[in-house]
Amino acid sequence: MKLVKTRFYLQQLQNILRFIALNNPHAALSFDRSLTAKLNLISQQPYLCRASHYMHDESYRDLIHQGYTLIYKIETDRLVLLDIFKWGAR
Repeated sequence: MKLVKTRFYLQQLQNILRFIALNNPHAALSFDRSLTAKLNLISQQPYLCRASHYMHDESYRDLIHQGYTLIYKIETDRLVLLDIFKWGAR
């Protein structure tokens, strides 16, 4: 399935990576690489992650990555990445 990154998701991810890079640029790069690996996995197995706690529809899923939650929606031929945030930050 194709991954579609919303503008909001990209902004949130950039904010997270900048924050991590303030103290450790290598950790930010590692975070991004490992997240990309997980995204590649869910593009092959979209129902691998749990149903979202934030949306009441089975097509919305939560990918948990190093304390961050990424919400995505499964559509017919694509996965739409909607948001990424730290638990308790919302």
